[in-house]
Amino acid sequence: MMKKIIMLFLSTVIFQTAIADDYNKSNFKILELNDLATNQGWYVTYQINDNTYAILAPHHWQETVSFLMVGSEKALLIDTGMGFGNIKHTVDAITDLPVIVVNTHSHYDHVSNNHHFDTVYGRQLDYTRKNSSGHPKTTWTNALQPSAVNGPLPAGFSFGAYESKPFKISKYLMDGEIIELGNRNIEVIFTPGHTPDSMLFFDREAGLLATGDTFYPSTLWAHRADANFKDYLASAKKMAEMESQVKYILPGHGEIVANPNFLGKLYQAFLDMRKPETDFEARENHRRYEFDGFAALVAEPPED
Repeated sequence: MMKKIIMLFLSTVIFQTAIADDYNKSNFKILELNDLATNQGWYVTYQINDNTYAILAPHHWQETVSFLMVGSEKALLIDTGMGFGNIKHTVDAITDLPVIVVNTHSHYDHVSNNHHFDTVYGRQLDYTRKNSSGHPKTTWTNALQPSAVNGPLPAGFSFGAYESKPFKISKYLMDGEIIELGNRNIEVIFTPGHTPDSMLFFDREAGLLATGDTFYPSTLWAHRADANFKDYLASAKKMAEMESQVKYILPGHGEIVANPNFLGKLYQAFLDMRKPETDFEARENHRRYEFDGFAALVAEPPED
């Protein structure tokens, strides 16, 4: 009996380790691209499956991730990053199909290469339209300085000359709309909370859910003036209901994939933050809550 218990324990540990390893970027192939395509090493591109790629900018503390989903007729680029390097060079090295750009939301670190592309889909909101006119550097000074970078910058990049340029939205998206790429359909799911224009992009057949900043396995921002706790809670509930259909979360920062069980944890976290007895760290004008595998910053008090 003891031997069976030990064997069961060992098999459980091995199984759990295997699950954990499924979400480690080291398990995924890195594409060998030329210096132009990588922007002199600024971008590292991982292959998620036969027709999905994660383009990571690992040398900035933001570690933004963009995702390229390729169909038989078109490709969809989800987020374009900070604009330190021209991500279009990377995309062009992977596919020669027409590219549609979409954004999980319109913060500068997700839209600043949009202007390099002809076709950009977005939300029909004043918030999005304002951000599409470009972001002033004064908004994000902590990210636009040499101390934010820990590796080689793209050739010709200058912090002084950097700007988040305007871009044109060529089509407004609807909640539940399907973007057809040719033998591949991507569903648009509105999830306001982090920003009013936050949305997910879901390849249901492959089980790939691009979440942007609505979820990534680090510290979530729900405390800024453009965030809304109640909207975030409703979006988290919607995401939790999708958990069983998801193979990989495709997050907006840091990791290229994450465990879908975070979707249920995210919803529970927002429920817990409504409870007075839930521990938090008080900060100036906001709170920090710690959960299993991620944290959240919310306004003080959370639901106002």
